[in-house]
Amino acid sequence: MSPITISGLGTSLDTESIIEGLMKVERLPRARLEQRQGEVKARETALQGILNKLNEVGSALQALRSPTLWADVQKVTSSSTAVTAEMAGGAGPGGYQVEVTQLARAAQRTYEFTASEAASQLTVGGQTIELKAGATLADAVTAINSDHETGVSAVAVGGKLVLSSRTTGAESTVAAAGAGLAEEAAKARAGQDTLYTIDGVAGSSATNVIAEAIPGVTLTATALTSGPVTIGVTEPTPDTTSIAAKVKTFVSAYNAAVELIQAKVSEETVKEPKTQEEANKGVLFGDGALGSLLMGMRQTLSESGLGALGVSTGAPSAAVTATSASVRGLLTFDESKLTALLKENPAGAKEAISGPNGFVTDLEPLVGAATKPGGGISERISAATKEAAGLREQMTKLEERLTLREERLHAQFSAMEVALAKSKSESEWLAGQLAGLSSNKS
Repeated sequence: MSPITISGLGTSLDTESIIEGLMKVERLPRARLEQRQGEVKARETALQGILNKLNEVGSALQALRSPTLWADVQKVTSSSTAVTAEMAGGAGPGGYQVEVTQLARAAQRTYEFTASEAASQLTVGGQTIELKAGATLADAVTAINSDHETGVSAVAVGGKLVLSSRTTGAESTVAAAGAGLAEEAAKARAGQDTLYTIDGVAGSSATNVIAEAIPGVTLTATALTSGPVTIGVTEPTPDTTSIAAKVKTFVSAYNAAVELIQAKVSEETVKEPKTQEEANKGVLFGDGALGSLLMGMRQTLSESGLGALGVSTGAPSAAVTATSASVRGLLTFDESKLTALLKENPAGAKEAISGPNGFVTDLEPLVGAATKPGGGISERISAATKEAAGLREQMTKLEERLTLREERLHAQFSAMEVALAKSKSESEWLAGQLAGLSSNKS
């Protein structure tokens, strides 16, 4: 007769793997929340990028409307680098003939310097310069330059002390005395003025800057002239260069905003994304509000007569493609056209840009509505921020529940293992008893 046997219940379960598998399933809702939060943050980031670009458009429009941009200005030119010129105020338009026959210079004296074994003094420009015993030429130069009240500057040249007045002009002087000084009279140079003529009228200046010879213009002589230098002063007109630069800035800002919006609304979503990066794609795909904004901006500009300003979306042609500026609504800028209009009819150019019917006046409300605080895109960003915060709060609460769930599973499996171990022990005892009974019957 075969012995009666009872299979023991084992306790060699991999409970950690079991719990890990169970928790992986339990964490699926949190993973979905995390992915959703990533998508919301991606949308927030995309909207913020668009808002930044539109704010740049708004700033460019505001700059074009600035009264200072359209204020009349004058420019001054010089036909030679020997005489430079800059505006110091309003000046009579026209040309001025300038000749420079002498440049201003400082007075200069050269001295032999003998060091003294005892402390000594120098008198320079009426100021007393104290020298220590054994002071060298370098010490004397340092001491003189440390006292600006002397009105001179000192340098050591070939073992000599050379003093120059700090100001130029015929009135500039250098005076120095002391037991250790001996002047080399042959090297003395008197100060002198700049001598010039403007339209044949002679004049002089203590410096090489000629400030009042042409009212409203400051001249600077840098060299003697070999003939008349023409200084030209323009009529008061708006600064065409600055205006063109501001229009160019607007065109660049507008195109950057349009390209970014187009890229975001045309980026398609990924079906069944496997990564957060894939999940973040297409967060603004087909966005109706942004699409309407693009259409509104394009329509506004198409009705603003920008062609006269040299701004357009490009001429259609047989070679036009989906990426062409005329199709995408991007602007091109012909600066020469605007410059010509500004010269011929500055008032008309101003009217077309920032007048009551100008494109700035028409476009600003549209951009402003999209970018104003508390409205448009800003409101959508705030909503995304709030939604992300709500998702984060949900994940925190869910994580707390998952932590408790995992703790309960560990406790349950621990209790099960204890019960299994006890059951195994009892089954082994019972098997032993039965085995004994079987043996006795044999």
